[in-house]
Amino acid sequence: MNYMYASFVLHAHLPYIRHKEANRLEERWLYEAITESYIPLLWQLEKPDHHHNWTISFSPPLMEMLADTLIQRRYLHYLDKSMALIQLEKERAQTDREQEIVRFYEERYIKVKDTFIKWHQNILEGFKHFYDIGKIDCITSSATHTFLPYLQTKQGVSMQIKHGISTFERYFGVKPKGFWLPECGFTPGIDKLLHLEGIRYTFVDEHTIRCADPTPSKSIGAPLYSPHGIVLFPRNQEITNMVWSSSTGYPGDYDYREFYRDIAYDREMDYILPFIHPDGIRVDTGLKFHRITGKTEGKDLYVPKWASDKVKRHADHFASVLEGHKDCKGDQSFPPYLVTLPFDAELFGHWWFEGPEWLHEVISRTINQVEWITPLEFINRHYQDLETAHVSFSTWGRDGYGDVWLNESNEWMYRHMHEMERSLIAIVSDSPIQDELTTFALQQLTREWMLATSSDWAFILDNNSASEYATNRFKEHVQRFYYLHDKVKHNMITEELVMKLKGDYPFLQEIDLTPLLSEHDQYIIDKRQRKSNKNKKVVMLTWEFPPRIVGGLARHVCELAKTLVEQGMDVYVLTTNDQNTINYEEYEGIHVYRVPAYQREQTEFLHWIGSMNLCLLDEAMKLAQHIHFDLIHAHDWLVYSSSVTLKSLLNIPLITTIHATENGRNQGIYTSIQVDIQEMEIDLIRQSDKVIVCSDFMKKEVITLEKSVESKICVIPNGVDQSFLENKTEESNRLPLYNQTDDQIVFSIGRMVPEKGFETIIDAAPMVLTKFTNVRFILAGSGPLEKKYDDLIQERGLQERIQLVGFVNDKERNERLRTCVMAVFPSTYEPFGIAALEAMIAKKPVIVSNTGGLTSFVQNGITGITVEPESSEELAEAIIALLSNPSLADKIAQNAQQVAIEEYNWDHIGVRTVLLYRDILNKDALTVT
Repeated sequence: MNYMYASFVLHAHLPYIRHKEANRLEERWLYEAITESYIPLLWQLEKPDHHHNWTISFSPPLMEMLADTLIQRRYLHYLDKSMALIQLEKERAQTDREQEIVRFYEERYIKVKDTFIKWHQNILEGFKHFYDIGKIDCITSSATHTFLPYLQTKQGVSMQIKHGISTFERYFGVKPKGFWLPECGFTPGIDKLLHLEGIRYTFVDEHTIRCADPTPSKSIGAPLYSPHGIVLFPRNQEITNMVWSSSTGYPGDYDYREFYRDIAYDREMDYILPFIHPDGIRVDTGLKFHRITGKTEGKDLYVPKWASDKVKRHADHFASVLEGHKDCKGDQSFPPYLVTLPFDAELFGHWWFEGPEWLHEVISRTINQVEWITPLEFINRHYQDLETAHVSFSTWGRDGYGDVWLNESNEWMYRHMHEMERSLIAIVSDSPIQDELTTFALQQLTREWMLATSSDWAFILDNNSASEYATNRFKEHVQRFYYLHDKVKHNMITEELVMKLKGDYPFLQEIDLTPLLSEHDQYIIDKRQRKSNKNKKVVMLTWEFPPRIVGGLARHVCELAKTLVEQGMDVYVLTTNDQNTINYEEYEGIHVYRVPAYQREQTEFLHWIGSMNLCLLDEAMKLAQHIHFDLIHAHDWLVYSSSVTLKSLLNIPLITTIHATENGRNQGIYTSIQVDIQEMEIDLIRQSDKVIVCSDFMKKEVITLEKSVESKICVIPNGVDQSFLENKTEESNRLPLYNQTDDQIVFSIGRMVPEKGFETIIDAAPMVLTKFTNVRFILAGSGPLEKKYDDLIQERGLQERIQLVGFVNDKERNERLRTCVMAVFPSTYEPFGIAALEAMIAKKPVIVSNTGGLTSFVQNGITGITVEPESSEELAEAIIALLSNPSLADKIAQNAQQVAIEEYNWDHIGVRTVLLYRDILNKDALTVT
């Protein structure tokens, strides 16, 4: 009896079109693909009768963009605008047919958004879920979808392959077994590099197999082994053309949706302007109300039911084609005949709106003696039945070779690409052992080269579709590459420069330079690093660490320690214990030791601090008996005595972060306790090898304390928790009812102490309420003045409009920020202002005092509004201004969020801190020598 296999393979890819600035036309390519292809494909996988396997390849640029929180937020905004347009279209629709198509889109977009939220705004999670349970197989492609045969060196090809695989592993948790060669571009030698990375199979075009040497006995009815053991699956052109062909394929049927007829081009400009590009450029909205109809300008309205019926008919027809092919070819043995059907994933849904449903209908049908199978399962069954042959250079492009990616329109690119490739390899090889900053710069050089070599730029120029964008992007990466290359070559690189370049296109957070090195280079590195490969060990002293959170210090130390671990440091945090805490735990790679104070019941604060320091010192010395610490990092005066004593006993460098000063907190020194604390601060600063402060304001304040230490002060800003970007709402139902009203919430959070300015908010509230009666002030935090503020609110009769909600945890804080319209921080003293940054990253407009570290990131009128400290009148005016002008508030919030994400993330701070550590340790080593 005849028997046959069939295998669907979809390749999902878009170029890396993520930009810092919003409203880029090219980003809509991604939004359209998510809405019309990727999410509808997930819908098919969710169906209980969707049993048969198929394979999907995700390119690294696409994975990086789908997982990017900035892209995710912008996509939600795109969906919201689409829904707003649909509501207008509901009012505009007149006939029953028009109302039907608008209802169709309304239901569809609601479902799209629900699916997006279901998978936590990262639809890769959905595909990983179905991959994990066996409904699909997932594979990947090269790092930037580079046309591999046109790279010049083995190192260049290896970099692209390795980083494609590592990106997939980061998002899917395992290495892929298959690899999609961009444009199915194969050339001899690539199979060896794939084999070395554990890849078992890839895909080529039909003529690749037909022209193999020796000629395969089964032609394209079976894959074959390349000389290096990679299984090459050939595309079946005859059958795939039934879907690919724009003239004779299924997508051209007159009942299917017309891709080229979008309402953006049919509506009046005043009507459609809010839903197209802000510059007035008409771009597709995704609302296409017509069917193909025929080769005519006049198009009939789309009828979803007719299209759905046609999907089933075409699925039946395709099944009959496969069965007929089986009748002709199914006597092949052994293995049974295989029909391999590879397509661009975006064909299904984006170009052919009904494509995902058709795919489901086809593979859900039982076709007589035709089995759906993935390439990996085919190999597992028939690896012993395949032939081996030599194959030549080939692609699935025009005429089967490389003309699309190298012709008169794009040939000028390759001299730049090849020179970049050679220059990159040379500069990495010239300095195989680098300091942290040089390595960071070389990784950025690699990133620029990778992004420049994307096959998309040459393809776009050949296609003459978005040529200006492709040309500009290519030239931009070339120019950035040579600019940075020159800085590296002349030892002029700075961390700020590299951070800026990386922030523009934050593609691939981790880049391994070793594939660029020759075997000799690698031998030298291995030999040298055997002596210096051990992780440096830092002991970090702090009086608070989660879950013990008194102020912002605990979060700072925790996030810094996690980042240092990611940078390759071994971090040992010594802190005090608290109720319900354990004495030791490994927390996200951090070794946390919590010790009790000897005098737990001590009521005098300085005595308790002295007892705590003795315990910290004892614990540190116990650990030092079997751990060689390289340096000490102290946080504030509270660990003064243990830090300076430990430095003396271990004879290792001491770094201190001064988070605030006693003089600044109290706006002067007035008591004997404050005098004692300030003396400890000064001595700690003097004895430290380096002093870290979070802002230029704090640098000036420390210099005021001790002018002689100016040369050893380093400004490294605080980082901000980026979990706000996840937009999770699981705490919503737990919030009090007053957060569920239509009131406009003004939010503030901080310690209930004088310097946080809560009294200024209470004084400003009545002035705001005379203009806006629906404003409610939510003040979060605990501290010594909490009762005083509550009494003040009661005395003024403001209890209905101002609520003190006490201490809130991180999830509650995030939810408060999500539901407020603005956040205010009128501090009188603020060394940095982490709470304001948290509000900024939550995309809320902020009002802050024109004081301290706040001014380092809040630019008046651009990333926030600044007011004079203790001026309730200015604060009220600023709140009223934002409430009166929502567009200004939105613009400020957008600018603020961008600054917070790009300039104050913990990855950057970790790198800078490690560089400071390395600098101190290197100087210390030279001194010892």
